[in-house]
Formats: sequence, C-alpha cells, structure tokens
Amino acid sequence: MLTLRKHSYLFFIKSSFFYLIVTFFLVLKPVCFGQTTINESKGIIYFYNPESNIDNYAALKTKFDKYLKKIGPYQFQPFNERTTFENMTRGRHNCVFILSSWYFKELKNSFSIQPILIGTLDGNSNQKKVLIAKNNISSLTMLKGCSIASSGSKEYTIKFLQSMLKEKNKEIAETLQILNVPKDIDALISVGFGLVQAALTTQCSIEMMADINNTLYKNLSILAMDENSLLPVVATPSAHDREATELLDIITNMDKTPDGKSNLQMLGVDGWKELDESDWDLLRK
Repeated sequence: MLTLRKHSYLFFIKSSFFYLIVTFFLVLKPVCFGQTTINESKGIIYFYNPESNIDNYAALKTKFDKYLKKIGPYQFQPFNERTTFENMTRGRHNCVFILSSWYFKELKNSFSIQPILIGTLDGNSNQKKVLIAKNNISSLTMLKGCSIASSGSKEYTIKFLQSMLKEKNKEIAETLQILNVPKDIDALISVGFGLVQAALTTQCSIEMMADINNTLYKNLSILAMDENSLLPVVATPSAHDREATELLDIITNMDKTPDGKSNLQMLGVDGWKELDESDWDLLRK
C-alpha cells in the first residue's frame, strides 16, 4: 500500500505543482454541482464531503453511475455546496448519504439520519489532522495573516482550525488566506514550493513525505495536532425505504470488485466497516 502511495505522490508532484501555481494566482468562481434536476431513480447515494476537494465532480458522478447501473436503477449524486445539498436532500427516504464525519456531526441535529458505516484506509477508520509550517514559523501567533493550503473547503478549514486552536488562538483562523488543493499531500507540497506558509494536512501524509522526501520533511514543523477524527460516514435517514437498505449492501460490497475499489479510491477510502464503540465516541464529541 505504501508503494502505491509513493507512485501517487510522484505523479502529483508533477501535476500538482502546475495546479497550485495557477490556482494561487486565479480567483475561481465556485460551481454548485448538484443543482441540476435529479433523475427518477430507485435509490440515490448522496455525497458531500467538505473535508476533501474533488477536482472533477462530473467524472466522479459518471464513474459511480456506470458502476451502479450494472446493479440496478440507482444513481450517485455528489454536491460541492452545502446549502444546495441540504435543500435537495432534506426529507428524502430512498437514499443513503456518504458524508464527511465532521459534517455529519454538524448535520445530525438538523437532519434525522443515523450512521451505519465508517470508511477505512489501510485498516484504519480514523486520522489525525495536523497544522504544519516551515521551520521559520515557530509559533501559532506568527501564522496570523498568512496563507495556508488545505484540501477542505474554506468553511471547513476555518471552522476546523478554530476548533483545533482552541480559545487562545482561534481568532487566527479567520485571518488566514486559504489555498484549496486537491489532496492532503498537495498541501504539504505547496508549503515545500513556498506557495503558502502553512498547511492543514494529515499525519499519514506527513509520514509519507518523511519517507519520500526527507529533506522537505526536515524543513517542516508541527504547530498543532488535533485529536483523532473519523473518515467519511455512510448514513441513512432514520425512517428509510427498502431502497436505502439495498444501497447499503451495494456500498458495503464495493471493495470486492476492481471497479468498486477504483470508485472508493476517488472518495479517499478503500473499504467500510460497522461502527465500533470508539467510532461512536468520536461521533458523539
């Protein structure tokens, strides 16, 4: 698995550098994917994850719809805008949700949904978010007004940093300029190339960087580390139809076929598991 991650890293070193430079100097108008009319379907998988930056929602939908079509009259509907997602999915019952665990905790008080599965990656269902910077930024106060790379949305990045930095330093989050990048590893690359002063990334990505580019790794310092958080959650409406149960079976078995595994990789996971007690504890926090 580490070898696969190394190959992915080397590919993104080339593609991400150009992407980051272009994105850094351009102001992109957000596209609210998911505003189109949803076709009639036996059951729908709704996807929204502000913790990740999907760079091609059309390709993601096409790939999942092709996979689902082989099984039955099901559909995959991704969203990249929170308000649109909530307006279009509220009150639906013939569906399953794949959501950021962070967002699930925000949504559970306004939506009647229940978590069923947790995503896994290399056998783990949780991750640690890390705020990291070049060595010349030695304290959180020095970060005020700086630019920071993150694979999550601007809303998510600011809210998450406010929670991570606690009361004393949480106002720093609102002063930061957010550079949105495709993946957590790209956030580290952008620091290495000097496009930003800091990055919100994962401990796993930092370990990968240490193994592949130790020189860059040695020039980075950790400013803050969050407690464990969960990978994406699969949830159903509390009152759901038979279609939702069928979709759960489809999602659970995706890791058993090559096409299913390929689709899961686009979501940043390699499988699913039922929640254990530690998972429930993290969701309740």
